[in-house]
Amino acid sequence: MHNFSWDDLQYFLAVARDGQLSAAARRLRTSHVTVARRIDRLEQRLGAKLFERNPRGYVLTPLVHG
Repeated sequence: MHNFSWDDLQYFLAVARDGQLSAAARRLRTSHVTVARRIDRLEQRLGAKLFERNPRGYVLTPLVHG
């Protein structure tokens, strides 16, 4: 089992729902920098890339999207 913070999942869900760091940050009442940091940390701890980053936002990878 991977060691990660369950709190990071709320950041994952917000980005998955909104597709953008800024929108997720508003939802979570934090900064986009914090959201990015938490997503990076979650991906590192899971050893998997959860999102594809592009100029239009964040899209779930096939690993997550299924």
